[in-house]
Amino acid sequence: MVTIKKALACVTTILLWTVLTTSGSTAFDPPGEGRVVAVFDGDTIMLEGGIKVRYLGIDTPEVEHDDNPADCFGPEAARANASMVMGKRVKLRYDPAQLRDRHGRLLAYVYLSDGRCVNEVLIRDGYGWVLRKPEGFQKLLHFLDLQRSAIKQKKGLWGACPVKAEPFYVGNRRSFVFHRPSCPFGRSISPRNAVKFITREDAFNQGFHPCRRCKP
Repeated sequence: MVTIKKALACVTTILLWTVLTTSGSTAFDPPGEGRVVAVFDGDTIMLEGGIKVRYLGIDTPEVEHDDNPADCFGPEAARANASMVMGKRVKLRYDPAQLRDRHGRLLAYVYLSDGRCVNEVLIRDGYGWVLRKPEGFQKLLHFLDLQRSAIKQKKGLWGACPVKAEPFYVGNRRSFVFHRPSCPFGRSISPRNAVKFITREDAFNQGFHPCRRCKP
């Protein structure tokens, strides 16, 4: 009788494991396309069905939220994004290196019906900067080329947003974030991971993005 109970318990465990692993494997079935029903800011949208998508490889200035004022060019980036995608059907393409962000949102290259990649357009026209992560992504070098050109031509935020310059900036070669020299996060970087930039442009050109706290 004990043997039968053990056998039944074993079978139950196997069945439960099978259900959990099967449901887990099919739960993440990212859509190839969808209609945009909401635009939150310059780099985040919602598709019908409540699916939140963040544009892969790009970060845009913050819009006003939680009593925090908008960053320079945040509203402009949100409007530019909305003008391209709101109410439209878009195609989504993914990168094996990054499928979701830490908030659980899908990360994707978003394409319009005319073939334009919204991520690329926003970087090209100066509405945001390259968001590089340790995992990297396939379009990184292309995005960096677009960003360097936008900086050189002072497009969008690169010409509209004055920033107090520092004698130098400190970057973290592991996170690809750069900071003002007085930033506590920058000062806590391990010497082996720290990299020094003379100008903000140097940091951006090498694929680093600004700290959200000190906003260099």
